[in-house]
Amino acid sequence: MYPVETEIMLLLKKESMTLDELSKKLSISKMAVLNHINKLEKEKIIKRNIIKKDVGRPVYKFSLTDLSKDKISNSYGKMLDDLLEYLYLTENSKIVEEFLKTRYSGIKNKYSKDMAGLENERRVKELFKLRENEGYYPEINNIGDGKYELLEYNCPIFKLANKFGKACSMETKLFSSVLDMNVTSTHRQVNGYDVCRFIIGKNKELKN
Repeated sequence: MYPVETEIMLLLKKESMTLDELSKKLSISKMAVLNHINKLEKEKIIKRNIIKKDVGRPVYKFSLTDLSKDKISNSYGKMLDDLLEYLYLTENSKIVEEFLKTRYSGIKNKYSKDMAGLENERRVKELFKLRENEGYYPEINNIGDGKYELLEYNCPIFKLANKFGKACSMETKLFSSVLDMNVTSTHRQVNGYDVCRFIIGKNKELKN
């Protein structure tokens, strides 16, 4: 679904990995993985750390650098980046807010249509599929008591959200609305975390 280099970076966002581990996860040869890693190292996107063992040769574990964030989430293109920067510097935030409202209204309609008639668990699973198709690299975990944890390792709107914070709150409200459940955000990539994390709870009307 993603280019190999993007897959490598998204895997390393979860945890540091060895060459063997990356090869198994990606189902490609170690040499092929190493070629991509060498390129990413030259771009200073990936770094390697030596893990010494009591016996045998030391092992390298690879992890991301701070430069990786823009590399992964930049899906706009130079011209749109410049436009966002211009709107931000000239304090034309209302234009962006109207754009975001229109954008999320369209997304809400689509999500609601795709989830129509589904029960809680199936709506959550459908949300996962939708976000996966949109490049958010999501992960869903059932954490018990009717609650779910949604993790998103990529943020295609990172640059927009980084300058216009309302994008994040709108996203949380979007999830709550289409799922008809309580949704809270605990981690945001724009706040320095490696992942966006949401806790999805019981139906809104059941909230104490």
